[in-house]
Amino acid sequence: MIKQSPPHIGMIGLIKKNAKKRLSLLSAQTRMLLRNYRQHWDKKLAGAIEPLSNDDLQKIIESFYSLLRLPPPHIVLVDSPMQLMLIPALLRIRSLADPQTWAFIEERLTLPVWKKAVATLNERITDEDIQTLLSKRRQLNSGQEKSGEEAHLQKGLSGLSGLSGLSGPLSSYTVSSVFGRPMGESIDTRLGFFESIVSQLESELDGAVSPEVGKWICSDTCFADGGMPGRIVDLHNIDWQAETVRNRQLRTAVQNLSNMGTTERAALSIFRQRGDATSLVRDEMVKQGELEGQFLEQLGEETANILAHALSAKNLEPTIYESYMPALAAIEDTGSSGLWFTGQLAVGFNNIVWQPKLERLANFTFLIDAGLSHFYDETTIATIENLRIFLANRAPLCPFSEIAFVSKPPRIFSLDEDGRLHSVTGPALQYDDGYSVYAVNGVVVQEKTALAPATLTVEEIDGEINLEVRRLMMERFGIARYLLESKADIINEDQYGTLYRKRMTGDEPLVMVRVKNSTPEPDGSFREYFLRVPPFMRTAKEAVAWTFNIEEEQYHPEQET
Repeated sequence: MIKQSPPHIGMIGLIKKNAKKRLSLLSAQTRMLLRNYRQHWDKKLAGAIEPLSNDDLQKIIESFYSLLRLPPPHIVLVDSPMQLMLIPALLRIRSLADPQTWAFIEERLTLPVWKKAVATLNERITDEDIQTLLSKRRQLNSGQEKSGEEAHLQKGLSGLSGLSGLSGPLSSYTVSSVFGRPMGESIDTRLGFFESIVSQLESELDGAVSPEVGKWICSDTCFADGGMPGRIVDLHNIDWQAETVRNRQLRTAVQNLSNMGTTERAALSIFRQRGDATSLVRDEMVKQGELEGQFLEQLGEETANILAHALSAKNLEPTIYESYMPALAAIEDTGSSGLWFTGQLAVGFNNIVWQPKLERLANFTFLIDAGLSHFYDETTIATIENLRIFLANRAPLCPFSEIAFVSKPPRIFSLDEDGRLHSVTGPALQYDDGYSVYAVNGVVVQEKTALAPATLTVEEIDGEINLEVRRLMMERFGIARYLLESKADIINEDQYGTLYRKRMTGDEPLVMVRVKNSTPEPDGSFREYFLRVPPFMRTAKEAVAWTFNIEEEQYHPEQET
C-alpha cells in the first residue's frame, strides 16, 4: 500500500525520537524471521508489483523528498526516457524566453517527437508552475527552507550523542535544480539521489537499534545479489544482471541522440588550429547529435544562433558547455549554436536515474516486517515502504530539487531467451511518444541494421565507430559480401584459395580465405565459402591449414576425407 509521508517532524521531533530507547534485543520470533528473511523479502517484493497511478507516484516520490528534507516536488509523468532528457531542456528554454519567443519556438518545432514533447510540457507545467519552481530554486539557494527552530538548535546538537548525524541531512541536499546547480554551502553532490536516501536511512537505523543489533540485521539482510528481484543461479541474479545490461543499453541509446559525450567537438577547430593531439580525433566521433541537428533544422541555424546568444545572456546558471571556455568560443562561432542546445539536453540526461541503487533496502525493511516499525518515525516508515514499491515497479526517474520527471513503461518490450533486447521484425522497445530502440542480440543498432540489413552500405558500415555495432552490421550485411564490395586487398592467391585483407579503423584487420568445396553440388557446380582467419596469415594454404588446426606444411588436400 502506498504510504503518505507525514509533514516533516522538525528538529524537536528528531530529538524526541532519538531519546527513545533503542532496540537492543531480538525475540526468538524475530530471530527466526531474520534467518529466513530472504524468502519473506522476495514475497513482499512480488506482492508490491502493481500499476501505479499518477497519485501513487506523487505520494511515493514526495516521501523520498521528505526524508531528504526537501519540499514536495512538482511531478511530471513523461512518455519515454528520451523525454526525460528533452523536456527539461525545453523547460529551461521556456523559463528563459518571454511568451512571444516561446510561441515562436513552439511554432517551428514541428517534428512529431518534438510536438509531443512540447505538448507534454505545456499540458503538465503551466506558466504559474514555472514561477513557483523558480521561487523554490531561489529559496533552496538562499537556505530559506531551514526553519528558524532548526537553525537555532542545530548549532548546539552536532556533538550530542546519537544526534551527530543530523547536521548533514539538514544542511545539505544532493539534488540539483533543473535551472542550474544550486549555489552556496547547501549543496553536496558526492552522492546520487537514491544513495542519499540510503545514507539517511542508515542514520535512522543507527538511531533505532543498538550497534550489535544493527550489525546483526545488516549482516543477515545483506543478500549476495543485493536482494533485487530475479532468478538466482549459482549466486548470480541472472534477471537483474540482464536488466542492468538493458538499462545500460537504453542509457546509451538516449545519450547517442545528443552525442554530448564528446566535449572535444566544442573546441575541435581551436585545438586543430593549435596543432594539439586532439586534432587526431576522428570527425565521426565529434559529429552533431540527432536532437541537436533536428533543433537546428526546425529553427534554422541563423535563428538558433540568435536564440542561443539571447538566452545564454539571461541564463540562471551556465551549463557545462557554457562554462567551458573552448565551448564558449565554439558557440560564438557561426554554425556552433546547436552546441548550446546540447548543453541544455545534458542537464536532464545527467540527472536521470536509470536503475535505483537500493541494494541495501532490506536492511531497513526488516524492522517494519518484524512488527517493530515503532522504532522509526512516520516519515521513515513511509519512505521505506514506498522505496520497496518503487523497486518492485521501477521506472527511469529524473529528480531535481523542485521538480521530478518519471518515464512511463514501454508499450513494446521484446527480449531474446537470454533477457537481452532483441527484435528483427520491429523495435525492441517502443514508447507512447513513438521513441523506439532497435536491438539485435542485445546490441542497440539503427533501424536499418535490425530490419533491413541488406540495404546497408559499405560506407555506413565503415563509418560506424562502435566496434560491437560495426561487427554486427557486417554480420547482418554478410561478411563475405562486405569483403568483396569494400574492395579488400588480395594478399595471396594459389590453388588452395584466395586470401583477402581489409583494414578496419580501430580494429584488427579482417582477413578471410575464399575456398571452393571439394564436393560438387547436385547441379555439378562447386560452392564457395569465406572463412575468417587470424590477421597474421600470409598465404591461402596457410589460412586453410589453420582452419584444420594444422601447420601449412602438414596440409595435403588430397588426403581430405
